[in-house]
Parts: sequence; structure tokens; C-alpha cells
Amino acid sequence: MHLIDVTNSYRDLVHSQLNSTDVNYVKVYSLGNTSVVYTESDTAIGIAIENHDRRVRKDEVEFIIKRLIKERDPSYLVTFDKNQRVVEIHVDK
Repeated sequence: MHLIDVTNSYRDLVHSQLNSTDVNYVKVYSLGNTSVVYTESDTAIGIAIENHDRRVRKDEVEFIIKRLIKERDPSYLVTFDKNQRVVEIHVDK
């Protein structure tokens, strides 16, 4: 699996996030058909994972956590939607 930085293709999303929320850092990644939006503020890290075609797999979530959350043994909250096509990860700093 490879996370590909596609932030430049989502200029409007990045601009909207930076202007309408308290985040100060936004990155958008592609993991095949799965989109990953990483946001960081002074108090938290948020990661949204979405796949319109199928459920987000557990191994994809684990890979993203391993790659994007650098700290050892962080406490984070993982939330799945009903169909498991959208996953949110929240990490308090």
C-alpha cells in the first residue's frame, strides 16, 4: 500500500478547511480508491478516510494510523459510519 499526496488536486477543499475551521495544516492522500484527508490543529489531529465503492478495510485503517500518527502509543478514537465507507480518526495532542 502507498499513500500518494494529491493535495494539489483538492485546492478548494484545502482552502475551505483552512478558512472555515481551526485547522492549520491539511493534506489529502490517495490510497487507491480510498481518499484520506489529514487535518491538524493546535489541539488535535483528524483523519477522514472514505471509499465510495466499498467498505474501508481494517488493514487500510491500520496502515494509515501507522503512517500518519507518528507518536508512540497515542490514544485515538476511531469511528465508522453505518456502511463502513467513511472512517474518522481523532487524536488529541
